[in-house]
Amino acid sequence: MKGWNVRNFILPLVLCLFQAADAAELNGKVRDADGAPVDFASIRIYNTDSVLVAGVVCDEAGCYSVSGLPSARLIVSAGCIGYDTSFASVTLGDAVPAALDFVLQPHENTLGEVTVTAERFVRTQNGLTVIPDTQQVRHASSGYELLRNLMIPGVSVDAFKGSVSALGGGVALYIDGMEADEREVRQLRPSDVERVQFMDAPTGRYAGNNTALNFILKKKESGGYVALDALQRIGYNAGDYNLAMKYYRQNTQYTLFAGADYKDISGGFDNRDDEILFPTGAVTRDYITLDNHERSNRQYGQVRVRNKTDRRTLRVTFKVLREATPENFNASSLTYGGMGLSAPQTALTDRMESSRGMKYSLGLSGTFSLPRSQSVDASASADITDNNYDYAYGEDGSLVCSATSERLYSFNASVSYVKTFPKGNSLTLKAHEMYNISSASYAGAHASWQHMWMSESLLFAEYMQPLGQKASLRVQPGVSAQFYRVHGNELVRNYSPRAQIIFAMQPARGQYLQIGGVYGNSYPQLSMLTGATTQVDMVQIKRGNPDLKQSRLVNLLAVYGLGIGKVNLQALATFMGCSSLPMTEYSFENGMLLQSWRGDGEWQQWKPTLSATWMPSDKFNFTVQGGWLHNRYTGVSPYITTACWFAEARASWYVGVFALNAYATTPQKMAGYDRAVTRTIWDYGISGSWSRGALRLEAGFRNPFYRHPRVQAWIDTPQYRSESRQYSPTNRQSAYIKASYTVDFGKKTRHDSQDVDKTIGSGIQRAR
Repeated sequence: MKGWNVRNFILPLVLCLFQAADAAELNGKVRDADGAPVDFASIRIYNTDSVLVAGVVCDEAGCYSVSGLPSARLIVSAGCIGYDTSFASVTLGDAVPAALDFVLQPHENTLGEVTVTAERFVRTQNGLTVIPDTQQVRHASSGYELLRNLMIPGVSVDAFKGSVSALGGGVALYIDGMEADEREVRQLRPSDVERVQFMDAPTGRYAGNNTALNFILKKKESGGYVALDALQRIGYNAGDYNLAMKYYRQNTQYTLFAGADYKDISGGFDNRDDEILFPTGAVTRDYITLDNHERSNRQYGQVRVRNKTDRRTLRVTFKVLREATPENFNASSLTYGGMGLSAPQTALTDRMESSRGMKYSLGLSGTFSLPRSQSVDASASADITDNNYDYAYGEDGSLVCSATSERLYSFNASVSYVKTFPKGNSLTLKAHEMYNISSASYAGAHASWQHMWMSESLLFAEYMQPLGQKASLRVQPGVSAQFYRVHGNELVRNYSPRAQIIFAMQPARGQYLQIGGVYGNSYPQLSMLTGATTQVDMVQIKRGNPDLKQSRLVNLLAVYGLGIGKVNLQALATFMGCSSLPMTEYSFENGMLLQSWRGDGEWQQWKPTLSATWMPSDKFNFTVQGGWLHNRYTGVSPYITTACWFAEARASWYVGVFALNAYATTPQKMAGYDRAVTRTIWDYGISGSWSRGALRLEAGFRNPFYRHPRVQAWIDTPQYRSESRQYSPTNRQSAYIKASYTVDFGKKTRHDSQDVDKTIGSGIQRAR
């Protein structure tokens, strides 16, 4: 039976390749009435009996190439949203590739809502092109909500957390081919999105990513809009409020974003039982939280100017971000045992943390289309960040205090070159440079000054070769180099090869197969490398390890997708492994428990997953996925092993101006390089929305039957053991209300993009 399965997989592939060698080829370019290329136009090829033979999507230059076609008379169509579909006939022969160009005329109803009745998911060589329908756009107020409504097979979206994952890893996000961060996608207007590209085998400018997702926006040449949105939590006090303004003037786009969010939460706890195994005897510490209060806030502003022509796009961005946690307070009852005590002794403790940061960013980027299907992308950004962190711990009159101030400089630059050849093969060359300088002053019981700089360079090439009409092979060799130095220590140099190989094919219509592997490396965080000592409490201190080395990474995956009518199925199996992994290490120093890092950890993860998406109509969509998650950490004692089943389900109903969404995820058992094992909670919720014109209102509930959900976590090492029960009001039963309103002004012709970064980096080693 095993041999039969192998033959049935290999023989059709070999036959496919031999048939493709003798088949005909068709290529061409799609332009609009002004002669400008129509990027990502859809090409469909039919025989004279109107049976679909092949389909492909044009690249960013409006070019397409299809091989493996029969030598016969064929009917070819070219279409794109906003344009009338054009048809032409061509007779192909075996000897010479045929050329067929199209000129598309604007649709008379460009300004109106488009109802998509054709196939929603269009499979291309490197992924899917998804066209949102009217209901999916109407009932979304952000890019994440639109992705949730699209229900792309194998893609998991958390609209509230702003996270997207697929194929066992993260998803790189782009807007009109330019990399976007979490806040940019959150601010994106769904009505501006023309289509979405999901690339499970990224090539060209997207090369180097596990998977990539690109929002392609409608074109606009004049006018603009003002958009307001507000979200308020009920059950715990938190809110998020934003303003967006955009103005278009011919080829130039001006954008202003501003907003603020806050959180004011009390009532949480982290009841913890510790055991410290000193050489002289064990000490037990039992914490019971008495009071807890956390306040934080964030404000941001961004100005962006973008100029776009048919051959190039230039963009300049200036951002300002402030964030602060004025108060993170915890008061506990602490009971000591052991140490030769005849009876347990109880003390009162209080811990106060506060932090504040300010970041200024300037970014420049450009994309350039060159003759002969060539393109160049270049970008550079510079950040200046000021961070301050204060910590105080009191225990029955004894006090431990520290204050840290940091100035962090960051610089990033990248350039990529892409060449697409007539037969559909392509070559990509890419270089990336990251540079960070951190200067931090630590005041308190262990005062010190720490200066660190780190440089990381990455260079790789990628070659993608179509194997007939139904298969492709992608090979990506590369090399990385890292240099860093901690003040008072020698310069550290790390060099590492990188490689990736992906084979993809479509065995039959509606089917997809991908097999691949990745070998790479990662480097320690700045905060792990600092030699500064931070005192946590009366018996515990923390310190980084400047001698940490790079980690080696391996990722293997196999995925099979099947579309049957209105059902899309996917089976995925992944293996991830890491050697020389930084992991928490405990030891003793001067009668104190020292928490630091060791660099010889080993990690393996196995994760088989099955998913299904059912879209019976434009009024109801349903997706479910589940599988098995197994993690194992070795190189430390004792070994850490976790295993669990997991599942997630989401459903959406659309009835006119109303929409209803529901989701549920099961608990998971996970482990991390901090040697902590965590068991999460059930997470479920339901929401409803009303949309009409420029106004959208939404309300929802999360965990309506959970009053005190507790996350369990434990650590077991020869020096330190801990078990905790953590409760946060953010996980309990809660509700929210959300409103958004948009006012358009000026001439309404055709639409474009949006953005913002709300993260502040830091190399500070924190006590908690």
